[in-house]
Amino acid sequence: MLIDLHCHTKVHSACSALTPEALVRAAQARGLAGVCITEHDALWSLEAIERVAAEMDFLVLRGMEVTTEVGHVLVFGARDHHPAMATLDELRLRVRDDGALMYLAHPSRRYGTMPPDDLSSYFDSVEVQNGTEGMLQNDQAVHLARNLRLPGIGGSDSHSVREVGVCATEFESIVRDERSFVGALRAGAYRARRV
Repeated sequence: MLIDLHCHTKVHSACSALTPEALVRAAQARGLAGVCITEHDALWSLEAIERVAAEMDFLVLRGMEVTTEVGHVLVFGARDHHPAMATLDELRLRVRDDGALMYLAHPSRRYGTMPPDDLSSYFDSVEVQNGTEGMLQNDQAVHLARNLRLPGIGGSDSHSVREVGVCATEFESIVRDERSFVGALRAGAYRARRV
């Protein structure tokens, strides 16, 4: 199953031109099996995500891209977003309490500093294929992921139709909902791909 794990819509990300419906149609046209909407500092309600998925008859998952002092962090499996998550330490505590996972997004864009040795104490892994990054930046991310517990993920970081599905994550098992999605991530049974 090929799922784009890093997508934004104009519902909660002012920088995006995509409606949820346009996102899904673009993903279908690219041959993807699903998308994960990761809005900036916001988390869709599970009911709203399930409603879009049912209306479009397509797998739509939720996550969020949280802005912290070291850069953007993709979070999957969290129950909610809280402003205190803007600090990495607080984000880590809340993510662990929820049994969620954290991936450093587009790590070459970090605007804070953190030695690579500290990555494994905060992150489950990193985004190694980002559709808005160049080959050099994605190669650097692959290098960072080698020292982490889980393989790196891939996502388009889409804000427009043409960006959807440029990078994605291929799962070995069937992902049907948020629970199976987080379970598949935790199992590490996936690989990042440039599509």
